[in-house]
Amino acid sequence: MKKAWKKVIIPAAAAAVFAVGIVVVNNIDVPKKSETGADEEVYTIYSEDADNIDNVNVVTESGSIKAVNLGNSVWTINDLTTEDVDPSKAYTLAGTVASLTSKHKISEDMSDLAQYGLDDPDITVTITKKNGDADKLYVGDMSPTLGEYFVMLDGGDAVYTMYSFKADTLRQPLSFYQEFNRFNIDIDDIRDVRLDRSDGTIEIKLVDNVDVNTNNVWEMVSPYKGGANDDYIDDKILEPIGTIALNSQVDSADSGITADSPRLTLTVRPYDNTTGKYGKEYTEELVIGKSVNGETYVEYKDRTYLTPADSVGFVNDSAFNIVSKLQALLDISKVKSVNVEYGGKTHTINIEHKDHQYTFELNGKETDSDVSQGIYQSVMALAVDSVYRGDAIGDETLLKITFNGIRNEDDTVVEIKPIDDINCALLRNGEVNFTIKKSKVTDFIKNFDEYVKNPTTD
Repeated sequence: MKKAWKKVIIPAAAAAVFAVGIVVVNNIDVPKKSETGADEEVYTIYSEDADNIDNVNVVTESGSIKAVNLGNSVWTINDLTTEDVDPSKAYTLAGTVASLTSKHKISEDMSDLAQYGLDDPDITVTITKKNGDADKLYVGDMSPTLGEYFVMLDGGDAVYTMYSFKADTLRQPLSFYQEFNRFNIDIDDIRDVRLDRSDGTIEIKLVDNVDVNTNNVWEMVSPYKGGANDDYIDDKILEPIGTIALNSQVDSADSGITADSPRLTLTVRPYDNTTGKYGKEYTEELVIGKSVNGETYVEYKDRTYLTPADSVGFVNDSAFNIVSKLQALLDISKVKSVNVEYGGKTHTINIEHKDHQYTFELNGKETDSDVSQGIYQSVMALAVDSVYRGDAIGDETLLKITFNGIRNEDDTVVEIKPIDDINCALLRNGEVNFTIKKSKVTDFIKNFDEYVKNPTTD
C-alpha cells in the first residue's frame, strides 16, 4: 500500500523526496565499465527456468492473480481455461519474475526497508516451483530519482530496482488477461463460406480447379449454382471477416440472438508457410445478433462478444451481390461449338482448339479469329440485372444460346424470354433465377447480325 509520507502536503513532501533522493543516489551501486568500455553483467535478482515453475501468485492492493503452468510453455490465469485468457499474456507474467535483473543495486543495508516501501510492499510475488519450494519477491515504492521500483528477494541481502513496465505487468487486473481476440483466421485459408438465414442459405466455395481463362476462384453453391463475383467476395466478405475481433465477453441478454439469427459457418484449411503443407480442415461458426452503436453482438463457442459492425455486415447482403452476373459465361476452353438462335434463325460457331489457340467457323465458313473471339466474349458479357421475382414469363424465346461442351457435363443452354416491355427472364438449363433488360438482348442481336454479315473484319 502507499506510504503516509508520500501524502504529505507539498513543502514537506518535496523536502522528503529530495532527502530520499540524496540517500538513494549515494547508495546506488551501478555496474562498472570494463576495460573495453562495455557494461559488466547486470545484477541477477531472481532466475528460474519457467518450465520448473508451477505457478506465480501476485498479490496487490486490488487483489491476487495467479499464473499457472499447464505445460509445454502454455500458461493460464487462476482456474480459467485457455479459451478464457490469453496464454501469451499469462506466460509474460511468469516470465517477468522468472528472469529478473537490475542495473542498480541500491543498498545492502536491510535495516530500514521503510524508506523503500518494502516494509509493507505494494506487490508480493510468490513463485512456487514444481518441487514444492517457494520464493518471494517484494516490490515497494518508485525511486524518485531513477523512475524504477525498489525490489528485493525474500531472504536476500540487497535492495535493487526493477523497470516500471515490469511492475505495471504485475499489477494488471484479471480483465487484462481476458482481453484478446478469440477469432484468428487467415482469410486466405478459408475454403467455404456458408450463411444460414431465415430466408434461405447462401453458400460459396473455392473452385476445385482455377480456370486459366477466366481465373475465377469462387463459385456459388446456393441459392444459385454457378460462378461467383470474386471481387465482391474479396472486398465485402473476406476482408471484413479478417477484421472480426472477439476480444471481451459480454452479457448475452441484450444480444438479440435467437434461433432465427444468421449463422455464419467458415470451413478453414490452414496452410503452413514453413512446411509448405496444409493442416487439418476445420470449421468455425458464428451466430450474428443485433447491432448497437457501430458494434454487433456475436455468439462464438457459446459465449457472446461485440465486434465492429462492419466486420459482419455482409450477413444481410443479397445473394445477387455475390453471384456472378455473367450467367451466360462458359469458358471457351470447354466449348466445341455454340448455336445462337433468334428471329427464327440458327447460327453455329464451331471452335477448334489447339494449344490454347482457337480458330472459328461460322455456319461452316472460316472467320477471323479475333472477330469471332470478340463475339464470343459479347455472349459471355450478357450480364443479368436483378433476381427473378416470379413474374409471368412469355412463351416466346427472344434468344437461345446453346453451348456444346467438349464434355457432355459442360453442355449449357441459356434462353431469354420476355416478362414485359422492359425485362426478360434468363433461364439457364431450364432454371430461372434472374432477369435481364430487354435492351441488352436487342443490342446483342443487332451486333450478332453484323457479325453474321461480315465475320472476317471488325
